[in-house]
Amino acid sequence: MALINCPECARSVSTAAYACPACGYPIADRRSGGLDSHVAGKAVSGIAAWLVVPWVAKAVVAIVGVIALFWFLGSR
Repeated sequence: MALINCPECARSVSTAAYACPACGYPIADRRSGGLDSHVAGKAVSGIAAWLVVPWVAKAVVAIVGVIALFWFLGSR
């Protein structure tokens, strides 16, 4: 945590502060402590893929099985 000069009033302000306590000039982005939206999007995509892929694979196997069954029964 370092001290910088406020661009508005030139008083010393911590880099961890959201705004200058003297004049209210915004120092840090309010989202700086949170999770980056790009990282959150990747996490959601990964979890969704982890949950959806097995169901898609099961559906493909079931459809191929039904097609094979009808093809086998039709060729008799």
